[in-house]
Amino acid sequence: MKYSIFFLIIATSISISANRNLPFNLSRPLDRQEDIWVDSMYNRLTETEKIAQLMMVRATDERNPVYEQQVESVVRQYKVGGICLFQGSPEMLADLTNRCQAASEKLPLMVSIDAEWGLGMRLKESTVAYPKQLMLGAIQDNQLIYEYGKEVGRQCKRMGIHVNFAPDADINNNGENPVINDRSFGEDRNNVTAKCFQYMMGMQDVGVMACAKHFPGHGDTKTDSHFDLPQIPHSISRLDSLELFPFRVMSQYGIGSFMVAHLNVPALDNRENRPTTLSRLVVHDLLREKIGFKGLIFTDAMEMKAVTKYFEPGQADVEALRAGNDIVLLPADIGAAIQAVKQALEDGSYDRVEFEKSVKRVLRAKYRLGLVRPQHVDLNNLRKDLNQPEAWMMKRRLIENALTLVRDRSDLAGFEALEKYHFATLALGDTNRTIFQTNCGFYAPMTHLNAPKEIDSTTQQRLLDTLSKFDIVLISLHNMRSKAADNFGLTESEVLLIRALSKRQQVALTVFGNPYSLKYFNDTPTLIEAYNEDPITQQVAAQALFGAIDFKGKLPVSASLSAFYKQGLETHFTEKRLAYDRPESVGMSSETLAQMDSLVDQMIQNGAAPGCQILVARNNKIVWQKAYGYQTYEQTMPITIDNLYDIASVTKIAATTITTMQLVDQGKMNLDSCMSRYVPELRKTNKKDLTLREILAHHAGLQPWIPFYQRTLENGLPDAHIYHREKDQDSEITVAPGMYMDNAWVDTIWNTIFRSELRADKKYKYSDLGLYLTARAIENVSGSKLDVLAREQFYKPLGLSTTFTPWKYGLTDRCVPTEEDRYFRQQRLQGYVHDMGAAMLGGVSGHAGVFSSANDLAKIFQMFLNGGSYFGKQYIRPETVNEWTIRFPGSTRRGIGFDMKELDPKETQNMSDMAGPNTFGHTGFTGICAWADPDQNLIFIFCSNRTYPSMENNKLISGNYRPKLQSIVYKSIMK
Repeated sequence: MKYSIFFLIIATSISISANRNLPFNLSRPLDRQEDIWVDSMYNRLTETEKIAQLMMVRATDERNPVYEQQVESVVRQYKVGGICLFQGSPEMLADLTNRCQAASEKLPLMVSIDAEWGLGMRLKESTVAYPKQLMLGAIQDNQLIYEYGKEVGRQCKRMGIHVNFAPDADINNNGENPVINDRSFGEDRNNVTAKCFQYMMGMQDVGVMACAKHFPGHGDTKTDSHFDLPQIPHSISRLDSLELFPFRVMSQYGIGSFMVAHLNVPALDNRENRPTTLSRLVVHDLLREKIGFKGLIFTDAMEMKAVTKYFEPGQADVEALRAGNDIVLLPADIGAAIQAVKQALEDGSYDRVEFEKSVKRVLRAKYRLGLVRPQHVDLNNLRKDLNQPEAWMMKRRLIENALTLVRDRSDLAGFEALEKYHFATLALGDTNRTIFQTNCGFYAPMTHLNAPKEIDSTTQQRLLDTLSKFDIVLISLHNMRSKAADNFGLTESEVLLIRALSKRQQVALTVFGNPYSLKYFNDTPTLIEAYNEDPITQQVAAQALFGAIDFKGKLPVSASLSAFYKQGLETHFTEKRLAYDRPESVGMSSETLAQMDSLVDQMIQNGAAPGCQILVARNNKIVWQKAYGYQTYEQTMPITIDNLYDIASVTKIAATTITTMQLVDQGKMNLDSCMSRYVPELRKTNKKDLTLREILAHHAGLQPWIPFYQRTLENGLPDAHIYHREKDQDSEITVAPGMYMDNAWVDTIWNTIFRSELRADKKYKYSDLGLYLTARAIENVSGSKLDVLAREQFYKPLGLSTTFTPWKYGLTDRCVPTEEDRYFRQQRLQGYVHDMGAAMLGGVSGHAGVFSSANDLAKIFQMFLNGGSYFGKQYIRPETVNEWTIRFPGSTRRGIGFDMKELDPKETQNMSDMAGPNTFGHTGFTGICAWADPDQNLIFIFCSNRTYPSMENNKLISGNYRPKLQSIVYKSIMK
């Protein structure tokens, strides 16, 4: 077969140029300068030093904590050719590398690492661990694998690493493989080969040698070569057409090195217990001569039982070199290895011509790796450089492109009409709230349930009974395992519960584990394969499930007839829900945004507020969402992103304005009609000619506010004739727990508003009264109360927990305390509206009363930025949004219902001076602000209870904290 033609077909992501400069395509001829250097260096080395160039020793050993203290002396004593890094911190490994390089006097060391899924495979918890290759095998865009290879290569170079023992070119066609399994790109030779090529090319294009392994193919075995010698029983024709295929292509297209596996392959070498690593028929005759590979050949680790069980140290190393390997990786005894090779050269059992070729191949590779000059890793900013935002963004992109919607027979993915569903999540295998559950909760109100792996019959029945009350159950499997021998970490009780639930109601199952486990879920109608349980994977899986990103992946292996290779549905939502990503994904700096942390700490320490939520969104992505501090200064309950705040006057936007906009769109209200048209009681008052437009713009001459509650106090306490401890038919207005107001006082409030004086002019003056009236108008026009209309038309379809009167819905504990009221209600306010007038109307008014979170408010404001639509549903006409978010004629800061940036520098500024002139939103008395800048497609939301313990606390305002935080957001936008 003509591999070049074939490969041009399968590797369509990046074209292959005949003149492409692959740094480690060692098949290309030596140039004259390189030739001179290799010969000169070869002649300078002693025989022992030449032998040592063919040895690469372990640099760290987690089994022996003092080993790294010894490796420097090993390098100095034996002058080995290279070291292989394992576990450790970046700083420790870099320092060790520098010491070893200094100890290698004549010639720098070739530093290697086995980092198949990035440095995080070895430098755990301090660098990025990327998905394993099986997950990457689900990706359809191979260009992404190339970019991934470049990023892994960049990180290796920063660590002073020259060789990465990747990619794994094994074709995993055995679901019970205990050692390759998820390390392979999958079962299809074309997919494996294309992705190996891209991964290789990415690394080598930035100067790091790739190493394809495990030749001649380790994918079809049930034995782990770390513990014994696996046997591959296939014929030569089968090996040639399948297992060897990726290696042939990699050889043709210039990979720098191969690693030979410890396998017993009778079709290639029928000697009993002979590992391929030690077989000249395999290494020299097949790989070097027949395939024509010109690069470096590494053995797999010689410490492994597949070798040491059958060959003594020293003897094994000689056999490996005689077989045609160039570098013996991790000899079990370096001293014995060098001595045995020296003896073999002396007695002629190891051919000196072959020996010279191998040494010169190593020298040639070192030349092309730049190892002709001293090597030193700069320790300054090392960890920061390895963890650049781009490194983490690459990980997210890989995960986004790999997640696989295996099937969706019920057409649930995206959940286009959230208001139709009552959701629950059920995490199996983890008794704590999982990241996946939390992230699902960002999209709709959820009831979260958890169960351990072993589920007894009583627990199963309880779960079935509880979950029967829900329309959708989002099941997720956690703490799974990779091996078939371990049943992939599944228990029989987990599988039985999933099957029972699937028969009773609609479920969507997300498997955070090995795709081979899908064979247990053939009857599950909606099935997502997520491959691993990494936190980012859990976040992204929830986003894909709710239509914030599209599913793109295809299964890289077959698990059953119902879950087979290349299976996977792609989703294409034209308008997506808000996604959650890193700031850099939208051109913002994480480092700059992190400056908000110290400012918030200062705010809390200064007593401006006990805690807060901050959210930043741009370009339809939430890129900063954090909860800071505590609910109160007692510091017993930390703030979470699930907490609900009394948003005070932001209610004017989040309920009254949006509802009025919708009614205007429906032709039921008109901005230029008189409010008296909708509130007939105004017809015989001084307000009969005030229009809806000027009222919503606060240009109607209304009084700012009226302290109704003060008239209901007696000696500073609630008048017992007006407020009662028990609710009855005459006292139905719930003002606070155990405090019910006389019904007649509602009329008193309204009559007071109707009869209130107007100011002498209609210049801008902020007024609550206009929003009282607007809420009454909405009720008269629609026939529904404001809270009902807002909930049905906006909150439920948008998937919000936002609500008036949260205490009615069992949400009191989610609400942050607003104040210790000692002037009116004489109690802590939590889940009951802070505003006195709104409280006296039962908690529902047009100017205050809504409880919300930063996450919920972001959806409302993104809907505005989208021109009134969200996830494909048009809530408000774009023309209406445009009209209401421009300034009222003659006003320097007010739109219709919206506050905007104050343009008059002489007036009090309401936001950061860096905000764009078209920024709109609102602030709230309790310590809230929500702003949207359409020119930057930017949302900034701040929620706090600055009024706790007293509304007299004005430190949040005097400290100018909200504008300062908003300024940091604008500074984070990268030019």
